[in-house]
Amino acid sequence: MHIGIDETPTAGPGDCHIKGGYVSGETTWTVKLACVSFYKNLAEGLPPGGGIFIVMNAKNGAPLAVIQENRFLTDVRTGAAGAVSVKYLTKPTDTAVGFIGTGAIAKSMARATAAIRPGYIGFAYGHDAAMAKSFCEDMKKELGCEFHVVDSAEELCAKSKVIFTQTPGSTTVLEKSWLQPGTTIIASGSDQPTKQEIPVDVMTAGKYVCDLIGQV
Repeated sequence: MHIGIDETPTAGPGDCHIKGGYVSGETTWTVKLACVSFYKNLAEGLPPGGGIFIVMNAKNGAPLAVIQENRFLTDVRTGAAGAVSVKYLTKPTDTAVGFIGTGAIAKSMARATAAIRPGYIGFAYGHDAAMAKSFCEDMKKELGCEFHVVDSAEELCAKSKVIFTQTPGSTTVLEKSWLQPGTTIIASGSDQPTKQEIPVDVMTAGKYVCDLIGQV
């Protein structure tokens, strides 16, 4: 479920996502409320997002815990989804990995990829060149992998067989003609109807894998 917080004198702009899940036979189930894209917070020294997890008793429906996680669990969860994608949807020989967008989620994806494919070579591109440089320096130091800043998304596509996209924009970030045959794109930025990272011709040209078909 998505709730858009439009910008007014007393609110926003920002977004809220509510999601939950239960694995049959488990003793608990969880609902997550995530607030993202509150970018005005940065001017006040606050994070642009946060979240709350509510853990419920699966036997009687009683609440067991309310966890204010300030994006920590959100980023770990998103990174875990990236790790699953790398493990099951890419080849072991796909060791050149690109990151379009170099914020917090990109770091989670870089860490997750290292857990599945240690020693990979990373390439990064973002509109903020200083942020992209910092991302590469931080990830190289933390993960022990090579990381390189590239000058364009097109250059990144030419060098990468696995591409992560994690941007908040409403315009596409790559083109079909830029991609190598057999490239895997793991897109996590298009999380609401106003966003579109991947062009339609790319979506129709390859195999599309999602967690919930009903949300597509």
